[in-house]
Amino acid sequence: MKTTTITYASYDGTSTIRALLWEPDHEAAPSGPRGLVQLVHGMSEHVERYAGFAEYLCGRGFAVCANDHIGHGKTVASADDLGHMPLEKGEEVLLHDVNALRELVMQRLREDSGSSGDLPYIIFGHSMGSFITRVYLTRYALGVRAAVICGTGQQPRALSAVGKALTRGIARSRGERYVSELVDGMGAGAYGKAIEGARTDVDWIATDPEVVDEYRRDPLCGQKFTVGAYHTLSTLVADATDPKLVARVPHALPLFFIAGAEDPVGDCGAGIERAAQMYRRAGMERVDVKIYPGVRHEILNEPIKGQVHEDVSVWLDEVLGS
Repeated sequence: MKTTTITYASYDGTSTIRALLWEPDHEAAPSGPRGLVQLVHGMSEHVERYAGFAEYLCGRGFAVCANDHIGHGKTVASADDLGHMPLEKGEEVLLHDVNALRELVMQRLREDSGSSGDLPYIIFGHSMGSFITRVYLTRYALGVRAAVICGTGQQPRALSAVGKALTRGIARSRGERYVSELVDGMGAGAYGKAIEGARTDVDWIATDPEVVDEYRRDPLCGQKFTVGAYHTLSTLVADATDPKLVARVPHALPLFFIAGAEDPVGDCGAGIERAAQMYRRAGMERVDVKIYPGVRHEILNEPIKGQVHEDVSVWLDEVLGS
């Protein structure tokens, strides 16, 4: 597997986005990559955490790319920017930055192969990245062959409206970089409280204590969101759960929802089923769901990750016609 760092200008006009491209070895893809999988990471983490999954996909012949969002990972100019996204147009920035990487990598792969056509393109979004992906599909679905929605939820739209109003109000008085314990307690903080007998406040991410401890040790993980970032997240969730916007997604686009049965983000599976049903009601022809028992939010880091890798691979083989 070959790993390349890519940088490009963010849509916010000030940040430089840092991304990674993983490419399969000749043995795995003797005729070149069989497709491009773009990974869209979650809240308060970064793309290096997906290297193991990327390596597996490369072994299956795919090229893989992913960017650190604004306010995340090595995209930030300083540690003070971790956890912050702008109150205004944060959603637009995230969507444009994801799409810009898609275009950059597709162009690079076309040039490397000498082909004038695009490879099959698959998008995989986890957690906050699942909501980015769901909104992305309402705007940029042309050319998307399949989408995997990992660790998502289906929160009431009224709750998102409250979140948007609350964060905007606090930002007016305290500034958009203010970290509100009240707002965090309604967001990521609430998930920590959902785990009975939790050892830490982030036990909700995984049942494996080592995964939790590694997350806590990582200086690029776990930062609390500012009110600006929570406003952006609330906007994403509101748009991702809007049936009118969902109706824009092409009906022939296959979707695969995957999640842990003990993940509070997905209401322990119930939210995943509600989300899938919304897409089915919108006319989507193939919406598959798999809930993994006994695991929480980060199923790519749980003990069953090998099974998750295989299930995604088998599903992609089916929908791509391999």
